[in-house]
Amino acid sequence: MRRGRTRRGRRRDPVCPRPLRILFSPVCFLPVSNNLRRVVTALLAAPVVLGMAYWGGWVFAALVAGIGLLGQRELYRMARRTGAHPHAVAGYCLGACVVALFVAPGLWPLAAAVLLVFLAAAPLVVPPAQFLSSFTATLAGAVYPTALLGSLVGLRQVRSATVTDTEAFQLVVFVLLVVWATDVAAFYVGRTVGTHALAPTISPNKTWEGTLGGFGVALLVGGLLKMLWVSVLSWPHVAALVLIGGGVSQLGDLLESRLKRSTGTDDSSHVLPGHGGMLDRFDAMAVAAPLMVLYLHGVAGLF
Repeated sequence: MRRGRTRRGRRRDPVCPRPLRILFSPVCFLPVSNNLRRVVTALLAAPVVLGMAYWGGWVFAALVAGIGLLGQRELYRMARRTGAHPHAVAGYCLGACVVALFVAPGLWPLAAAVLLVFLAAAPLVVPPAQFLSSFTATLAGAVYPTALLGSLVGLRQVRSATVTDTEAFQLVVFVLLVVWATDVAAFYVGRTVGTHALAPTISPNKTWEGTLGGFGVALLVGGLLKMLWVSVLSWPHVAALVLIGGGVSQLGDLLESRLKRSTGTDDSSHVLPGHGGMLDRFDAMAVAAPLMVLYLHGVAGLF
């Protein structure tokens, strides 16, 4: 069977895969440029993410777990290109359990049991060929991106003497918008005026101009959120969070670029029209969000 065709010989749609065809049907079949498709997808998806973050609890956890598990699936596909054979079911169960722990910490015995069962059964269920790489890839996928993205669920669940439910939602939105702003600005500034490559051996399209543009827009977005809405943060903490979100998020982009380059992959998938895969979209968030949450806990002392 020729690549890119179904059994009946019809070409598959490379832009809009079947699982998300209903959600993104207005985007998938529009005769528009990939750039416009990218914008429309973001405009459709962002309100869904923010709305479910406002809802919080298991609803937000389900969304984050879904994003993480799709990202895991993409990571496992890349791992298979190197000859590894990660045990996807075990990895999905571990990742989902970690996200669930942020909502219900009392489930830790279940998460521990899943991990121990996999460790005990690994010699039997993981193929002996490339055992080490298959074993580590299974565990790595549960951590990156699923467990790391779960930190957003943990932040949304925060309740303390200084953080109310509304303020917890504000903090989640702050993290999301700062990282998104960095990502978007770095992409468009770099593509428009970028001439000096940031890491040419890892990602030739990323530039220093894009990096600085990402920092600048992140600072603007963080400042506006502080002035207009997020009163729980002081200005020094806003500046620190912008530095983390604006800097570490771009390192997250480079991490995924390195993973793709090492496996000969262009996009992790085509699940998001105009963006690529979940890893392509949430690579920065998976690295920056946990560090921003750790800062809010360990340095800002908000919870």
